[in-house]
Amino acid sequence: MIDIQGMNITVSRGDCSPFTITLTGEDEVPDGTKVLFTVKKSSGHKEPVIEKMLNVVDRTITIRIMNADTRNLPFGEYEWDIRLPDWFGENEPWTPMERPEKFTVAKVIGNVG
Repeated sequence: MIDIQGMNITVSRGDCSPFTITLTGEDEVPDGTKVLFTVKKSSGHKEPVIEKMLNVVDRTITIRIMNADTRNLPFGEYEWDIRLPDWFGENEPWTPMERPEKFTVAKVIGNVG
């Protein structure tokens, strides 16, 4: 299960949950631009619990949360954001979000691999 309310994302622990994020606004983001999707326990933690380098295609980022990404995570709330690590081609990052948003790993009853 995946549930997206605004920018808050909830996934059932261990599920495969693909979703997309569409970049809006005036800044044109060319196809192939690298985007780093990161989930941490909180913005104060150094180590991510999920991190994926993805590509922009038609202003859209497709994110696939796989079983391995969440199956061992404790249930509860985390924070996520996306960053473009090399926005201007000079190793200059850009974060198109105002702040990190909530990422919840929801409880499940059945235990599947």
